[in-house]
Amino acid sequence: MAVVSSQVDSLFSQAKMDVDMMLNEKLKMIDDAITKKKTKMDCHPEVPITPAEKMNAYDSVFTLCNRPRRDYSNLVYEKYTNYLTERIQERALPVLMDKHGTELLTEVMRLWSEYKEFASFLSKIFAYLDRYYIPKRGLLSLDDSMRYHFCNLVCDKLFSKLQGAMMRLIIQERDGGQIDRNLLKTVSCLLFEVGEKGTVNCYEKLEQIMLAEVAACYSQLSLERWFWGDSFSNYLRKVDWCLNQEEARAELYPSPTTKTKILDVMKYVMLERNAEKWVQKRIAEGIAAEDQDSSAAIVASFA
Repeated sequence: MAVVSSQVDSLFSQAKMDVDMMLNEKLKMIDDAITKKKTKMDCHPEVPITPAEKMNAYDSVFTLCNRPRRDYSNLVYEKYTNYLTERIQERALPVLMDKHGTELLTEVMRLWSEYKEFASFLSKIFAYLDRYYIPKRGLLSLDDSMRYHFCNLVCDKLFSKLQGAMMRLIIQERDGGQIDRNLLKTVSCLLFEVGEKGTVNCYEKLEQIMLAEVAACYSQLSLERWFWGDSFSNYLRKVDWCLNQEEARAELYPSPTTKTKILDVMKYVMLERNAEKWVQKRIAEGIAAEDQDSSAAIVASFA
């Protein structure tokens, strides 16, 4: 009996060694392909990645996810997410931490493009996960996971600096300055794109800051500068001009509701909230009938 038991133990031990060797071999094939891709992207664009290397990595994922007695799908999915987070921590964050203003926005977009290229390469190798394992477990898809990690590790981590840089561009343009509108648009689109599937909604946070800034800006203009020095009709013409300017400016924002919210805030701050004050001011000044008529026509145009 002792001899039989020893033989059984030996067989189990050998089987375990074979499984461990197989696992290490498959993981190495995946690692080798990913490492070569990173090397090619970072410093050696001439380094080729052969179709055979890509296929070996894909086959390794397939094999590990289809073991009859031991399914390694969980380990493979964890490997995929680790590749994403490591890429961000090693490549993106060190570059971005010391950047500010438009330089920060430019670098974010460059690194986002680079990161998407890397993630696209990963998604081809790990594509099998999206077919069975991810839907069965209710996990984030490969594409959603890509956005999730960039949002949490980059956009949310650097949100204060990002929104500060974006708001400075918005205010600069409102004051008549020239800005890179395409840069502002692409960063807005990035925040909108990554703010889904369980991520922190950075675009929604940015939108709230924009609305607060719009309210503060036009409240100051209307009450402190225009209200006391203009006739009612001139005041409304200035409001109309500002609404048109902000409406055109809001075209670059990816969410169609952003423009509506901005214009609603402006109308409330400059028209609705000041309506009673204007009634009192017009009575006190004895506004002319013809001015009343023209003012009424302009008010009607905002409806």
